[in-house]
Amino acid sequence: MMKSSTGFSMHIDLAGRELGHRVDLPPAGLESLRVVQPLPAEVSRGAVESVALGHGVGYFSFYCEDAAHEFRLRTGPTHNRFVLPFHLSRDPGEAGIAGMRRPIALSRSDSYILGPSVIGVQTVRPGTVTHEMCLLADPAVVDSCFADLRQQLPAILKGGFSKPTGEPFFLSGSTTAAIGLALRQMLTCGLRGGLARLYLEAKVIEIIAMRLAQVEAKESEVELKTLTSRDVAVLEEARHILLSYCTEPPTISELARLVGMNRTKLKAGFRRLFGTTVFGLVRSQRMQMALELMQEGVCNVTEAAHTVGYNCPGAFATAFKAEFGFSPRLARALKPSDYRTAARALPPQLRPLA
Repeated sequence: MMKSSTGFSMHIDLAGRELGHRVDLPPAGLESLRVVQPLPAEVSRGAVESVALGHGVGYFSFYCEDAAHEFRLRTGPTHNRFVLPFHLSRDPGEAGIAGMRRPIALSRSDSYILGPSVIGVQTVRPGTVTHEMCLLADPAVVDSCFADLRQQLPAILKGGFSKPTGEPFFLSGSTTAAIGLALRQMLTCGLRGGLARLYLEAKVIEIIAMRLAQVEAKESEVELKTLTSRDVAVLEEARHILLSYCTEPPTISELARLVGMNRTKLKAGFRRLFGTTVFGLVRSQRMQMALELMQEGVCNVTEAAHTVGYNCPGAFATAFKAEFGFSPRLARALKPSDYRTAARALPPQLRPLA
């Protein structure tokens, strides 16, 4: 049986110049649920964290703010793991995958699956708050999700079990409202010790299951014509436009003209590449923005609705509840994750549980 460990190494290189900064986290174990290491002071305020859980799962997170200069952060688990990264920051980000030419734009609506041995490179820029969480799963965990039900492993996942040759194993998808809720519940977990371990392990497995269900659903759909590299670039451009103008997005016809792709291919390709519709992406971005405005006390429900482009509060409330599972009136009662108060200390979500 494979030994469970969530140890990983991290190398920081500042502004493209090798500085020799390296942060190594030893595997957390039964005596220590979390291992937290601050970033070098001359690089940024923040920390990296490793959390060891049972049954071949765990996670690590990275948080920083007030970076003095742009730098890149390269991470890789020290043991073979599938990695499911989630971008938790309000600010959009950018990351690269070793072996892939094009960088990946990051937003809260994104979800990815990286195969074992894949190396991720995160770009951190001054003036932004960066918070990433990466769930880790042994290949045996992923395999068992389908083997237990006597199902065949989806063909699209089989590449993750072979040694990387050529392009690394990489799947894109979406962070659904249910996945987003589970991530927030992990960040606000108030339990300690063994109870915290049990709760967090359940949440990690829940998120992994939901993400794999997306992959299975894709596999069962009728396969579309393979997207070319140019198609992918055009669809990424379309997504970037939607994220930049989510409060006043172009229509599908306007978007198709802007990127030079017909409407039918744009809609089908968008769903295949990103796991959501054009409208679904826009709605998720709007609702996330509205949630933050209300939690921070900037707007009431009506003002938040107007800010994100809804003239009818009723339609906004319906869309909000569909996205998060609760009405916008309850948004202010929820305790937001206050990342910006961590300027003088580690943020609460990175402090040891015990």
